[in-house]
Amino acid sequence: MKTIIIAFLFCWNASAQLQFWNTNATSNMPLFEVKWGEKTTIHTKVGYEVKPTYVFNQTAQQVFNGDGKTKYKMTVQTTDKIAKRTFEMSYTHYRQTNSYLGYIKATYVYHDKRPTKVLEEIFKSVKNP
Repeated sequence: MKTIIIAFLFCWNASAQLQFWNTNATSNMPLFEVKWGEKTTIHTKVGYEVKPTYVFNQTAQQVFNGDGKTKYKMTVQTTDKIAKRTFEMSYTHYRQTNSYLGYIKATYVYHDKRPTKVLEEIFKSVKNP
């Protein structure tokens, strides 16, 4: 049984090259993953489970390289019957510590009378590529 669990965790972690966990444990957006050059996945809480909710077939582009850090940014949108969602994502690689810090600003513009909702989340990398 231990072997199956270890194999499952290894395969699950191998699919993403970079994982970020939210620094706020009570957030509804606990995790996002980046697979370089392929896709970015944002996970959200659905009940008590964490599920991949938004998958974008692109990754952030490098916008800065200097002062011991490299910064990546991208903006993506998704629309459904409920709302138009805009995600402004960025993450920075700090070369001295070989660590990443991530940031997502999510803007939800609802199609009904609800007010626009803006969430800002800060993430730390789980593992280094």
